[in-house]
Amino acid sequence: MNFPGTTIEKTKSDGKTFLGGMFIGTGGLVMKQICALTGLNTPAIQNWVNRGWISHPVGKTYNKDQVARIFIINYLRDTMRLEDVAKLLYFVNGVAGDERDDIIPESKLYGYICEVSERATPDTVDEVIDEVTTDFFEKKKGDVVRLRTALKIIYYSGVAREFMQSSYKLLRSAVEEQDLTL
Repeated sequence: MNFPGTTIEKTKSDGKTFLGGMFIGTGGLVMKQICALTGLNTPAIQNWVNRGWISHPVGKTYNKDQVARIFIINYLRDTMRLEDVAKLLYFVNGVAGDERDDIIPESKLYGYICEVSERATPDTVDEVIDEVTTDFFEKKKGDVVRLRTALKIIYYSGVAREFMQSSYKLLRSAVEEQDLTL
């Protein structure tokens, strides 16, 4: 299993440590590094920037919150339309790059996503989300409900992604057994 939205195999570190470790001693990540971490190509990320889903890099570097947002979009894009991913991120944090309307930094949101995806099952998702977000403090009434709702949507999207991958794996195996070509 990889860290959500990346090609990097999950280790014992949590999402917050994983993401933060990339920025030790750097002013940010450049496009080539982000492409290597995500499996995305440059035009895809530039398209997301042009659509306003990710704020423009400073110089040629992306900061921790921008990279976290790229990871989140990449994680969700297999099971949600990109326009719906953008709506979900707007629901949580408003306009990309405008921190005044954010309820949580994207890097912290990514840490929560990693922890929920690691610990939750469909039967325990609400309980796990409540535990994971105990350190979240609302700026205004209703922020915690928005955050927990978004985390639940993201969790179920991740579960759907796992089911999709399993079904494709089964299909490939069945086709190979029958020596069929598609």
